[in-house]
Amino acid sequence: MSSTSNGAAERVVLLGLDGGTFRLIQPWAEAGHMPHFARLFQECAWGKLASTIPPTTPPAWAACLTGKNPGKHGIFDFRESPLKYPDRPLINLSSMQGRKLWHVLNETGRKAAIMNVPITYPPEPVDGFMISGMMTPSDDSDWAVPAELKEELRRAIGQYVVNIDIPKYDVELEADALRFMDDIDHSFVQRKKAFFHLLETQPWHFFMIVFIIMDRIQHLFWKYLDPQWELYKSPMAGKIRPRVIHSFQMVDEMLGELRVRLGDTPLVIMSDHGFGSTRQWFNVNTWLMRHGYLKVLPQVLRRKQIFSFFMDLNDSPLVKSLVPRAVQSAVRGRIRGTRSTFKSDLEAALDFTGTKAFFASIPSQGIFVNVKRENGAGIVEPGSEYDRLREEIRDRLLELKDPRTREKVVDRVWFREEIYHGDQTRYAADIIFVARNYGCLGRQLIGPRRILQSSAHTPNGFHRPDGIFLAVGPQFKAGQELQGAEIADIAPTLLHLYGMPVPDDMDGKVLENAFLPEFMAARPVQKVAAAAADASQRKDFTAEETDEIAKRLKSLGYLE
Repeated sequence: MSSTSNGAAERVVLLGLDGGTFRLIQPWAEAGHMPHFARLFQECAWGKLASTIPPTTPPAWAACLTGKNPGKHGIFDFRESPLKYPDRPLINLSSMQGRKLWHVLNETGRKAAIMNVPITYPPEPVDGFMISGMMTPSDDSDWAVPAELKEELRRAIGQYVVNIDIPKYDVELEADALRFMDDIDHSFVQRKKAFFHLLETQPWHFFMIVFIIMDRIQHLFWKYLDPQWELYKSPMAGKIRPRVIHSFQMVDEMLGELRVRLGDTPLVIMSDHGFGSTRQWFNVNTWLMRHGYLKVLPQVLRRKQIFSFFMDLNDSPLVKSLVPRAVQSAVRGRIRGTRSTFKSDLEAALDFTGTKAFFASIPSQGIFVNVKRENGAGIVEPGSEYDRLREEIRDRLLELKDPRTREKVVDRVWFREEIYHGDQTRYAADIIFVARNYGCLGRQLIGPRRILQSSAHTPNGFHRPDGIFLAVGPQFKAGQELQGAEIADIAPTLLHLYGMPVPDDMDGKVLENAFLPEFMAARPVQKVAAAAADASQRKDFTAEETDEIAKRLKSLGYLE
């Protein structure tokens, strides 16, 4: 039985497709490559799902799990804010403030199964079970609660692949790229086996699982998949694209099998963000230095400039045409190996006595102002000086033009309080921007001489704000395209599907237009006072775990 006498659901599956985008799913469904998705569009309520600003994995999944904006859940990046922890440790589940979906559901006696969801390491005790996802250090980590699930899965399916070791592949080489595709497919098959095993053998009312295959493929190969790019017609694309379509077909086949297994149990499918090409790098710290906002220690600057020169040389199309591919691969490996660790050396490179503002990381796409603080750090006076500086930087960002085309680079600029609210807002970057719809990415490197650099000759992709949402089941409309859905809406919408009231501290709304009118008439949205969250202690990774995760994040383009 999938629903109660008043139509509310008893059990629900939330299927996360990390990085899933209609830009690929829809045309491939229409072309017959993904028939189960094609059928689903006719039978479900669906639409684009707006991610967080910026559309980055950690704040987006945290918004999904809490129903709250980053100003409340406190996650803005893969690292903690420098305004909260100056040494910027790696984030983990203990970084996510407030109650999560499983807490709210467990309070009503509903068992929660949480599997491979990013930012759930270390897994916490739950009425049900939890298997952590992205940010899990290694296969040897304690990634399952209860712990005996690790052995159960090994007996049932063989190896459960916790992580793909992306740094070992040089995907600009055909052999490595195809080997990566083999391994990501194997990882997906093993995770699917584990999913179906636990779906059938464990008691649950809510089952949330995330598959990362689409995200990883798109990060590494997007320009082989996007017809707008020259690399789409390259010999490499001819080898890679059929393999990618096959991988997406595996996801489609899993969806078809899942729907048979679930019957009329409601299924909600979503992604944390969409995808698109990166066209340019915006060397923000070089730009800040040119305008006198940032000062680099002299002994560091020359070394960084030399390193940047060799990075640029390796990315040059001319060099790629003249230098043997084996030599290029060796250079790329050397560069990957010598880049700074997760605990970035940006902090060690800057002269903070002469730095008013700095750009900290790709995921945050934001500029921090070096405001005077109680501990004596900082040089910018809070109040009028701070306000003037932010306005000045905002105006200059909006004036920035590409010297080749004379076109504007930056689309929008926000002050943090314009997009976030809550007690964690004070830890966000002071200025957040979007350049060419994230096709131009700000990065934190110290040393590049050019402010804008092309990234058109590498196949990397990056996030876009428009993820996916699809909901099918007896409570949902069929063939209904939705407008205005946001990722923080997932949690309240699921609670309403269960017939539960929505805690009043959630920022998300119930997606009422997704539901049948008779369901909404019988169950109008109700709010309830939010329960207090239990205080959580900060849990840190070891140095070895930090380095392991850093390597994977660099390979996906999140770190440099």
